[in-house]
Amino acid sequence: MDMPKEPNFQLLSASEFIPEKYVKDISQNYVGGSELKNIKKKIQVLADDTSNNLKKNVYQNYVQFIETAKEISHLESEMYQLSHLLSEQKSLLTALSSTSILEDRAQFNIERNEKLDEQDIEEENKLKLAAILEKVEGCKEVVEAPGRTLISEGDLLEIDATENTALKFVHMYLFNDSLMVTNRNSNARGLMRYAFESLYELSSLAVVNVRDLGNIKHAFKLLIFPDTRVFQCSSNASKKEWLDKIDQAKKTRLAAEQQQKRESSIEKSSPARSISVDLTNIQLEEVNETSLVQHPEWFHDISDELDVCIAQRQFEDAVNYLNKTQNYINKISATSSTDHVSVEVQKKVDERQKQLIDLLIKELEVNPEKSLQGGLRATRSAVRLLNQLGRSTQSCDLFLKLCSSMIKTQCKRVKREGSTSTYVRHLSSVVFTNMCHMSDEFLRAFPDSTVCASAYVVWANGELSLFTTHFAKQVFMPQTSLSTITECVILVRTQCERLCSFGIDFRYQLDGALRSNLSKALNDAKDKLIDAIKVRAAEDKWIPINLNTKSGLSRCLQEHANLGLKLDQYVTGDVWLQLTSSTMAFTKAFLTLLDDCLKLKTTELLHNINETLFKVFEAQLRYNEQVLRNELQPEQRQFILKNVEFLLGVLLELTQKDYKKSVGFECGQLNKLANDYSSLFKASARSTKTKYSSEFL
Repeated sequence: MDMPKEPNFQLLSASEFIPEKYVKDISQNYVGGSELKNIKKKIQVLADDTSNNLKKNVYQNYVQFIETAKEISHLESEMYQLSHLLSEQKSLLTALSSTSILEDRAQFNIERNEKLDEQDIEEENKLKLAAILEKVEGCKEVVEAPGRTLISEGDLLEIDATENTALKFVHMYLFNDSLMVTNRNSNARGLMRYAFESLYELSSLAVVNVRDLGNIKHAFKLLIFPDTRVFQCSSNASKKEWLDKIDQAKKTRLAAEQQQKRESSIEKSSPARSISVDLTNIQLEEVNETSLVQHPEWFHDISDELDVCIAQRQFEDAVNYLNKTQNYINKISATSSTDHVSVEVQKKVDERQKQLIDLLIKELEVNPEKSLQGGLRATRSAVRLLNQLGRSTQSCDLFLKLCSSMIKTQCKRVKREGSTSTYVRHLSSVVFTNMCHMSDEFLRAFPDSTVCASAYVVWANGELSLFTTHFAKQVFMPQTSLSTITECVILVRTQCERLCSFGIDFRYQLDGALRSNLSKALNDAKDKLIDAIKVRAAEDKWIPINLNTKSGLSRCLQEHANLGLKLDQYVTGDVWLQLTSSTMAFTKAFLTLLDDCLKLKTTELLHNINETLFKVFEAQLRYNEQVLRNELQPEQRQFILKNVEFLLGVLLELTQKDYKKSVGFECGQLNKLANDYSSLFKASARSTKTKYSSEFL
């Protein structure tokens, strides 16, 4: 049977490719699921390769796109300057062509008529400004500015610059030096139909025509750094009128400013005016020196470069530009006096630096909408740049708040399932693993800052307090056994020791936070064991233990040998043990209590541990003493003394051995207890010996 040919994958990139026909041909030529799966895998590999190639091309072209955008912005500014130069030359040529040497009388009459016309225009302008003052609320300072005249006004519709949706209707006023935007006044009183919103200087304003696209027609754009506003006119003629008037107002204002500069330069060049009126000889020397300072081209364009970097979120480049500019300003201020150009540039750079700092702070701020997927690595750049800009204290505060938010989010994901120890294991692992990671990131971000290190220690102590509070609520409950509490505390202490590798030791704070709860847990365990001794005392029949079989006896001896107790001397017969069930139950319970206490031991808890061990052991001995005092039969008294001998000789000796191994010295209270009860029981033993006793035969 002939094998089917390999499918032609080149058809996938052909212009006449039809997916349905391609799949139909493959299904006819290939039979069986395995062959179709192999073809599917190969097609998937081709799809993945194609996707990766597309991503690489996008990344490569993105850099070129950014560079092209920079070039376009530079060309746009140059064309804008060229347009202003041409318009200025045109106005100069027009003025020269209209100049005449003759006809002085006619010229005098014309000037007189012009003065009369100017007075009428000024009166008309005052009436218009007064009408604006009656219509617009909050515009008194705008209208009463000296030399301000009204050129045009009208209703426009403001559109969202990104969503292209209608926002609100505005009423706009164009003056000779500025542009005022007002809103419809919802709380209109009398003739106050509008409320003042904003005023823009024409010198800091750029107007851009917007092409008609979809529902957006007859619109133009105002560029006011760093904002952009779009307004829609009622018709194309209205839009053209607004654009022409704004452009003409800007040109007129520019020509007036240039004329003022020429006049001021002429006044400075005249020695009779400049020396005798305003300036002293020293001031003149300073002016001449500063006028000779020649700044490089990049220094004049630094504010534009910073705007581009901030808009494109190239924060690294922006910080480099700021440092370069500051170094240059410091250099020229050290060698010569500061001129007005450097002062203006310094002011603009300071504004851009403030904007950059605000953006970097927003990168570190915690809010519900912010995703924490990137973790602390995503904040490295922002923290480092804020440190370079002299805002290390603020960046440290934001960094620690972000750490707190991350720990809180991680803890919420730990579910209260299973046993208490399982929950504590997961929760403590999450908390202290995050704190270790955050300590590493903190030392990387703030390596040599003592102020930030102090803030971090305070923050870590606060997070530990929150954790111990939650830990106490979950663990220290009446139904929780001391063994479970001990296991949970050991787990937390082990996790807390991981911070020591970063130079942070919070074990003392952890033990201090848990001390009161552990003291209460020890007292509760003591009371429970004493109550259990009383219950067993009421049920104890004081008979030896019968283990039924030899295997049962050997298993019992082996279990107690693992605990450190040798019971061979108490074995009688084949299956009998000369100890009561209450004594054996107390032995197991007391050894468990001893093990838990030694695991929980601290210098501050040692007194509570000694008191707990003493009270529990004393309760058992007191019970044996009471039984011995009430018993009259010699054989039964000897059996009771046998159990007491086991408690004082074997169990207490093992207790002191383990205690000394863990603490370093024996428990004084238990030694005193052994001495007191040993003499008491020895006296009782002598009183039980009769003349028929084996010791007298």
